[in-house]
Formats: sequence, structure tokens, C-alpha cells
Amino acid sequence: MAHLTDNFTSETPLSPAVRESISAALEQGWADPKKQSQAAGRAAILAESAKTEIAAALQASPERLEIVGEPALTHFFALQGFTHGKSPLYTSTVDVGKIRAIARQSGDESLLLGVDETGLLLTEGVKIPKSSIFSLQATNGETGASQNIDSWRDHMATVVVDATHALPEQDLISGFAATSFEATSWNGPQGIGFLNINNSKSYKYPLPHIAPIRVPGSYSLPLLVGSAIALSEYITQVEKLKSLRALLIESMLKIDGVTVLATSSGTNSRYLSILVEGLSSEEVIRTLLKRDLAIDAGSACSPVDLTPSHVIASMGFPTAGHLRFTVQPHHSSADIAKAAETLQQVLGELRS
Repeated sequence: MAHLTDNFTSETPLSPAVRESISAALEQGWADPKKQSQAAGRAAILAESAKTEIAAALQASPERLEIVGEPALTHFFALQGFTHGKSPLYTSTVDVGKIRAIARQSGDESLLLGVDETGLLLTEGVKIPKSSIFSLQATNGETGASQNIDSWRDHMATVVVDATHALPEQDLISGFAATSFEATSWNGPQGIGFLNINNSKSYKYPLPHIAPIRVPGSYSLPLLVGSAIALSEYITQVEKLKSLRALLIESMLKIDGVTVLATSSGTNSRYLSILVEGLSSEEVIRTLLKRDLAIDAGSACSPVDLTPSHVIASMGFPTAGHLRFTVQPHHSSADIAKAAETLQQVLGELRS
């Protein structure tokens, strides 16, 4: 098993403070906050406090922020809540599979925006009409390429932001119809997401319902509390993460036969993809693990079977030899240097 400081995969253990907060919430917040009892009252206070803290960190209003216990469906709710099955939906070639699947229902390829070799949207000559919905991926979870979201703020179309891989350091909410978040993007627990809905008048919960709800309403209170603690911790680490990514790029560029992607467009992220010439990703990954260095390979949508990345292909690069780094708060410059040195040694050995 890879040591903690040698883990550059997208998953990492929860911090001690987050684990402790979840454990405490399991003891104090077991009751249903909606019911009338002393235990329910304590749970309601915990929920409200955590939600308010998260809203403040995300520059959102607590009244507009919804908690979603089905994080994989958060952006689906956001998009379908505005399309109502009628409005045309614009997406991009680098969106995650679930979003591209929604777009395919229309069968209109003209509504699919491509990207350039840096991962930025190709928008020249593209006119997105007022009656349409646009899914804007703030940051790509493979390359780290981050769009200029300010240029889409207050757009005449209904813009729904996918912020599930974005650093929570900028305003990802104002000027957009809705924004989806996931706690894992700030090293919070799995199993909980958040949906901010600004344009509530046009939003309609897309699943069958009777009560006037906007999301299912089911979620784990301990995970909500843990998410608040994780976000508070994470915000203090953002500049460090950006600095470490820049250092990682510098180190990777010095290795022969390695192509580094989105070096300039990913400066506001912690993700980095590289292409290793002449070697398979699986072979490199296996050898690195023997040296206690863990990184990801293949598409972030299907990391288990090393599926070729549609994101890399959309940028015009071959998908063979694709490796992905995720910089974590516990990393240091020494960890970056060690990872680069180990990778260089392994590549040299495999090519010899």
C-alpha cells in the first residue's frame, strides 16, 4: 500500500478533524431534524449550523443552497430542473459521461461545444440562444483545465455551473441559474453534494413529486457536518495546492517522453494529466505502486477499467500512456520532487 505522502490519486483519507466531527454528529445528530423532540431539536441546530457555514464559504445564501444525498445526481437535477424536456441543452466534449448522456437525448451534435488543446471551450462563432440551457464545467477533473466562468456570468441563456471539481476560492454562484458542488472536491466525505439555485422561478424538481420540493431531501447529517469542517480546512490550503501543481508541472516537463497537459489553463486547480510516450498506463501504474507511488490512469469517469479518456481525445491528444495526478493538502514540495524522481526512474527502466 502506498504511503500517505506518496498518494497522488483522487482519493485520500478524511482528516482527523473531519472524522471526529462525523463521529460526534453520529452521537448527537441521529434524530430527524424535521420532527418534534429534544433530540430532533439538537439535530436541527447541527444541520442549520453546518449548512450556514458551507453557504458562507461558497458565497451562497443558505436559503438557496440545497443539500443532496445523491451527489452523482446533483448536476442532473440542476439541468433537468430547467430544461423541462423542452429547452435545448448545450454541453461540451469534456463533460462527464452522465451529462453527455443527457445531451445525447436531443441527438443534435450542433449543441456540443468542443475544446482546444488547452481544454478551453471553442466559442468563436457559437451563439447560444436565450431559450437554451448551457452546462458549464468550471474545472475538469482530469486535466484541471478551468474555464473563464466570468465570461459566462449573466449570460442571456440559462447557465448551470458544474463546480464538482472546482477550487472553492472564487464566486461560482452569482450570475448563474444554478451551481452544483460535491464535498469530495474539497476533501470532504463521499455521499453528499450541494445545489445552489438562484433562478428558483424557472426551476422545477425533475422527478415525480407532490410536495413543493427542489431536491429529494434525503441526506446524512453526519456527512453534512463533516463536509462543513472539511471545507473550512480546505479553503486555507487552496494557494498551497495551486503552488504545488505549478511545481509538479515544472518537474514533469523535465522528464523525457512526457507531455504535460493544460499547463496554463489549469492554474486554478489541483489536477494534472500527463501522457507518457511509448508505454501503457497500466504498466507504469503497476510499476509505480511497487515503489510506493500511487497515481491514477485512464478516464476519471471510469478509473477502474482504465477506459481511454474522452477528455484527452477531445483536446486532440492520443489517450495511450495517460496518467493523472491529484495534488492533496498533505503534500509538500519534497513529495513532488520524490514523485517526479520515482516516475523518471520507472520510465527509464521500462524503456530500457
